[in-house]
Amino acid sequence: MASWRNSVIRIGHLIDTRFDRLRYGLRRRLGYDQPLQVVPYDGYGDAKTLFLSGRVLEDHGPSDTADHETLWNNLVASYRRFESDEVPGLRVRATFQGRSSETVTDEEGYFDFELPVVQPLDPSAQWHSVEFDVPPQAMLKRPPPEPIAGRVLVPSPDCDFGVISDIDDTLLITGATRLLTMARLTFLRSPHTRLPFNGVAAFYQALRDGAAQPRPIFYVSSSPWNLYDFLVDFMALNRIPAGPLLLRDLGLPAERAGGSSHQAHKLAQIERIMNIYPRLPFILIGDSGQHDPEAYARVVSTRPRQVRAIYIRDVTQAPERDREIAALARWTRLHNIDLLLVENTLQAAEHAAQNGYIHPERLASISADAAKDAGPPGPVEHAVERDD
Repeated sequence: MASWRNSVIRIGHLIDTRFDRLRYGLRRRLGYDQPLQVVPYDGYGDAKTLFLSGRVLEDHGPSDTADHETLWNNLVASYRRFESDEVPGLRVRATFQGRSSETVTDEEGYFDFELPVVQPLDPSAQWHSVEFDVPPQAMLKRPPPEPIAGRVLVPSPDCDFGVISDIDDTLLITGATRLLTMARLTFLRSPHTRLPFNGVAAFYQALRDGAAQPRPIFYVSSSPWNLYDFLVDFMALNRIPAGPLLLRDLGLPAERAGGSSHQAHKLAQIERIMNIYPRLPFILIGDSGQHDPEAYARVVSTRPRQVRAIYIRDVTQAPERDREIAALARWTRLHNIDLLLVENTLQAAEHAAQNGYIHPERLASISADAAKDAGPPGPVEHAVERDD
């Protein structure tokens, strides 16, 4: 079955790629007469190099969101996210500390920059601004879009550890272990009507603020980049600390498509982060439904000194799965690393407080936040229920 499914994925990817090449070859010859938008993604880096990425798309105008959104509005917004008209072969410029660098968007409209840091960074700032713009070029039949500011996270060299967190079924209730539920929530809900797990915002705030220097938080997910704006809005609405989101291209190369791509993507992104910050250990946070425990155990096997602890939210409620994770926990203990399978955020927070990862006095606010999240439904929750 898996072989048949992967063959279908590869054929679909081949057809999609050839169609896109034909369509964009025609566009390049005729020129772009539609307004464009540069979408910078939050980047990260160190005192020497900044790593930034983003995408150039045709601009179809803003999509307003509100707590009272209708099913139709959510469908339209979701269609716009996934039916994005990317712009390949376009020159994009990034400017930082007065120096500019150019690159060209790939066939999916993505761009990447590695910018050198030529002047010392402000040690009191964790985030730094980078300007992106599109230089005039022959393929544009109208003025280029206005310059837009992106930002990049640079942790303090005195930071004691960072956090790498999954998103689906860790931060955000999606039902990713049940594919139909996940699809329904992805396409029919807005950032205002998809809810975080109880206490998540307060716990992540406590992790960020638990030392003299703010700790960086990175979010790794197999969700497509098309959901980037959705996830950023969701995190801001729910007071979840900002951090770089490392998502995945929806049009994966055929050789990387298939069931193992979730774990491979996550491992590749974690390895990249740890390579950039080789002296920084991390707390890893995930869930029991999408092979996070196995992926994190593999990180322990190769980089035990860069893993401080592992928290796994139990979303499967299956005894067999619990036994598998318990076996992994016994193995990580051989490296003096705790892997905890937790039923709720407060259990993870209590372990974090006992080990000095968060201030113990923050437990009260985490408990209160969890109770508030679990309280009687408000307008947002009623909006969700009306869709059910």
